Amino acid sequence: MNLNFGPQHPAAHGVLRLIIQLNGELIEKTDPHIGLLHRGTEKLIENKSFIQGLPYFDRLDYVSMLAQEHTYCLAIENINNKNNYNNYKAMIRTLFDEITRILNHLLAVACHALDIGSMSSVF
Repeated sequence: MNLNFGPQHPAAHGVLRLIIQLNGELIEKTDPHIGLLHRGTEKLIENKSFIQGLPYFDRLDYVSMLAQEHTYCLAIENINNKNNYNNYKAMIRTLFDEITRILNHLLAVACHALDIGSMSSVF
């Protein structure tokens, strides 16, 4: 018997699809389909200006959007040799990156808690 798991299954979080081949209750073979979050961003940005490409990086990772934008802006600055920011600007960017990292970890813990059935720690 073949069983489809994901991407709409609550435990898959929309990023994984498995085609599982079962023999009774035993799993004989698993065919993973990864890359369901790939949206062709590189192709979409090819014909955009630098500033028009910035919003696409918010959508790459819905939790780490500030870090994605920071990386994109640093790449643009390096391409154009515009590395004239001071320590204050670097400190603010690093602060936002760290806040984003903490939020990413909190979301991971909350998703794991929901997956194992703990509703009280999230709501």
